[in-house]
Amino acid sequence: MQGPYDRRMLLSGPATIKKFDAELISEAMSYLRLDNFRMTIVSQDFPGSWNQKEKWYGTEYKVEKIPEDFLAEIREAFESKSRPAELHLPHKNEFIPTRLKVEKKDVEQPTKEPKLIRHDDNVRVWWKKDDQFWVPKAHVHIYFRTPITSVTARTTLLCTLYCELVNDALAEFSYDASHSGLMYNFTNHIRGLLIDVSGYNDKLNVLLEKVLLQVRDLEVSVDRFKIIRDRMLRYLRNSEYEQPFDQVGTYSEQFKSEKSVTNDELLSELENVTAQDVQQFFPQILAQCHIEVLAHGNLYNEEALKITDLVERTIKPRRLPANQVPTRRGLIWPSGSNFIYEKQLKDPENTNHCIEYSLYTGHRYDSVMRAKLLLLGQMTNEPCFNQLRTIEQLGYVVFSGPSFDDIWSGYCILIQSEKDCRYLEGRIENFLNIFEQTLNDMSEEDFERHKRAMINNRLAKLKNLSSEDNMFWNHIYSDSYDFLQADVDAKTLEKLTKKDMADFYSQYISTSSSQRSKLSVHLQAQAKAKEPSLGENKTAAAAALNITANDEASQTRVEEVSSKEAISDAVADHLTDDLKVEKEVADKVLDEAKAELGIADSGLSAPPQAFNASTDVKEVVDASHPVLIKNVHFWKASMQVSSGVRPERNLEEFVKIA
Repeated sequence: MQGPYDRRMLLSGPATIKKFDAELISEAMSYLRLDNFRMTIVSQDFPGSWNQKEKWYGTEYKVEKIPEDFLAEIREAFESKSRPAELHLPHKNEFIPTRLKVEKKDVEQPTKEPKLIRHDDNVRVWWKKDDQFWVPKAHVHIYFRTPITSVTARTTLLCTLYCELVNDALAEFSYDASHSGLMYNFTNHIRGLLIDVSGYNDKLNVLLEKVLLQVRDLEVSVDRFKIIRDRMLRYLRNSEYEQPFDQVGTYSEQFKSEKSVTNDELLSELENVTAQDVQQFFPQILAQCHIEVLAHGNLYNEEALKITDLVERTIKPRRLPANQVPTRRGLIWPSGSNFIYEKQLKDPENTNHCIEYSLYTGHRYDSVMRAKLLLLGQMTNEPCFNQLRTIEQLGYVVFSGPSFDDIWSGYCILIQSEKDCRYLEGRIENFLNIFEQTLNDMSEEDFERHKRAMINNRLAKLKNLSSEDNMFWNHIYSDSYDFLQADVDAKTLEKLTKKDMADFYSQYISTSSSQRSKLSVHLQAQAKAKEPSLGENKTAAAAALNITANDEASQTRVEEVSSKEAISDAVADHLTDDLKVEKEVADKVLDEAKAELGIADSGLSAPPQAFNASTDVKEVVDASHPVLIKNVHFWKASMQVSSGVRPERNLEEFVKIA
């Protein structure tokens, strides 16, 4: 057993040998001989035959003597007086920090916002000195805003390849940097390029300078370009074989954002891009841009300004006019709309379908709407999972909650299941109907409990420097600069009443609303799951009717039948004879039971009509009748675009003279 360590050795105890024993070291060295080693060869492709099989997993392998000619090579190298050039001590790691001092200054309340220490036509610099975590670390984000990165799918692809090539060229520094507690990343976004550097602040600027130089001076090697392009080709193709719930977001995003690029569009361009294209294109990206910097952590404002000077001095961009700085905009779904987009999955062996059912509610930065969505997510989280996953057992992946995309806001339910998407849509709408009644019947005590849980969630204390940094940067990157959003949400939640939520639900969520805006993405599997057994069908029918084990007469009706159709008849008898349900209601429930059994398609009351180039949006705005989106481009062209994101406050309020 491991013994106790002296407090001075808590870190080094498990790794440091404290007693010097020359004889033991010599004995250990004596075992390093040419006649005393075993070599294991592992490869995906090994030429040869296997004559043995491992006991537990059945892995095939082969054991044979090491070839004499190979042993001779080892012996020659061992007896040589000259050391192989490849065998040497590690080079000096220039990123190892030597200054770990943190000047701690007690404050009554940590500052909740960064200061704006430079604000002009070329650059904005945000800075906050760490005042609560007291670690010798910092985070620096540098955002080069430019419209060039997303003009077309081709420019998006060129930017992506450029970033990948820069990161690849920086690999010679990444090992030393990571072992010294420093990390970096260079990525492209729809509105520009982003450099992130974080870790121990002492040598952070050393790493940043190397990243900036590579960003500016990249020489695109044809060989490395081919490797990076092939890697991206594999990634884009393999992404089509990921789990459906991992794919659905890439399709739903295009219906929410003004600008979006799909993997199919990138793939179509990839074959036509060359190394020379990237070499000629990337200088244009940084030639003219607006720079925004966040320096946060164990840094003084003078250091933040020096970092910004380093960026400007290295990149030397021209000023980008304010009217050319990209603006975040979203698509406005028409009131009363009901759209469906269907896409067949590429994997021929996958049996899982996936649906993302989205309800549009408006602008993300409407604080009252945002608070209502957050509270709705809190209230429906457990009931939705319980109904769709536990009771109806539609699939292992069931998610519900608010969705915020750029400035789009809404409520979403996602299900991955072996059941058809149109059926899943019907079950989602059934849940929404159930929860509408639950909300109306909810006691004030339960409502206040949900409210308090969400308020506590929004006011939860930040856990570390990274969590605070993520919060700051998200509000800067989004162009909202709404650093106090969590506090605003908490205050707004306090004022919400049950009636507010019931009215909100009735207008934006309820299936009976003539004003709600809905769009669902259906990812359809090619393969079919095995047919359920008769016993499973009986269970499904009972679940559809909420028949309990104590309801002996109803259980008997279902148990005594021997086919799907007979089960359907038993359900009908149960409704009319046992429960005395009116015919109109009974027919509706019977449709659901038939759908559970796979006898009928109850997901949609009627097949959707197609939306094409000649369709007028005003002609198809009918929440009771779904419209199938055949051409995404035509559909987006018919949608209105929202206003852009604007700062929640005048930026001059954040200005601090450095």
